[in-house]
Amino acid sequence: MLDLNVCKSRHCKNLGVANAPEYEYNVRPLGFLSMRCGACSATPPMLDNQSYGLMWRYWHQQIALLTGKRCPSCASRKIKRFGQSANGKPRLCCNQCDKTFSIRTPVMKGQQALVEQIQDQLQTAANGDLLKQLAAQKGVHFDRACEQLKRSALQALWLEPSATQMASVVFTLPYKGKGNQLWGIVTTDKQTGRILHISTTLFPVYLPTLGRYQSCVDAPPLLTQANDSSIELANKQEQRFLLRQQFDRCDFGPAILGNKTHSHALPVLTAHAHFSVLNSLDHGNSGGVHALYHEVFLRGACITQFAHAVKNHHMALIYVKGETKGELQLANIRKLGWWQNQWQEYRDESGTTKAYSVLVGKSELLPEEICLSTANQAVEFIQQRMQKLDLAQFTASRVESLMVALAAQYTENERDKQSSSR
Repeated sequence: MLDLNVCKSRHCKNLGVANAPEYEYNVRPLGFLSMRCGACSATPPMLDNQSYGLMWRYWHQQIALLTGKRCPSCASRKIKRFGQSANGKPRLCCNQCDKTFSIRTPVMKGQQALVEQIQDQLQTAANGDLLKQLAAQKGVHFDRACEQLKRSALQALWLEPSATQMASVVFTLPYKGKGNQLWGIVTTDKQTGRILHISTTLFPVYLPTLGRYQSCVDAPPLLTQANDSSIELANKQEQRFLLRQQFDRCDFGPAILGNKTHSHALPVLTAHAHFSVLNSLDHGNSGGVHALYHEVFLRGACITQFAHAVKNHHMALIYVKGETKGELQLANIRKLGWWQNQWQEYRDESGTTKAYSVLVGKSELLPEEICLSTANQAVEFIQQRMQKLDLAQFTASRVESLMVALAAQYTENERDKQSSSR
């Protein structure tokens, strides 16, 4: 989807529809630039389609060249086999635009051994300096090695079987420079624990001004008490959303980049691109459940990218706050926030609470099954391993590459656990 300025209301006929006649653009009912859907009176913020278009094309070209699931030219799914290239690689042809292409080998043949060595060192939590030394010994620039490592890891993640039950959470990782952080999203398969896709705001193109992240004070800090229940924490977060200068703007620090060929995209654009990748990889296309970290624009991004499944009542989207264990008892029901979403709070035997709100669709999962645990465990693994490796002094692009490599290793570990338990 290349037009993000569409209605995002779950019951509206214009959900995900571009250029509907009821739309009015560039209005300011809440003080920031918005659009209005005359069919349901929703006023979502206007988003920069030019920047998103650059991101969409980049990611879908990567998917095409690393998996063969899409055409790198027109992004069509209608692909057929088309013989071999001059060097013996299988070729594919797009039935829509008739262009041919081959699946890309993510790692250069002469550097395969180096990439495997770096992968081994990541498993043993070696210091980051050792990784650079390995590249120097092979006469390979470390940035080149990191880029190949990242492509190899993404290929492994993107070839995972399609999922119908997903969990997505946001996270941050520090990189070189005071206060600098990467903001990212990870999505896991709730049934297997495997990571399906992981992405950050870092983008290898200098985006237009409207699409670039700039540090801002999005709202006063969230003030919480030790005895706050999960539904109270959700309520405070909803109130904080209302204090933002714009619903879909959040601050994650200065995020200064030394490399002017890269830029940080707005988190809302990153979220749209992330869910678009999942959709293109066939995750959730047949319906299912998607549990989301409680961040207001994740709902908008997810419902837009999966609009077809949502409209056909095949997908449920759920906000989740808190984690519990064992059997649960219903403790509270409240309507919260701007959209007055209904939240249910459950308490386990230890007194720990979890709250969730079904935003779209109907969930067939039990309260015990509605959680973000698989995604939270994946983030915890990556953050702990990055800390042990002392990678916070690396540039943003190196940190991102090593993060994706760790995500692939985590997924491989989860697969091994399942195999050994059978």
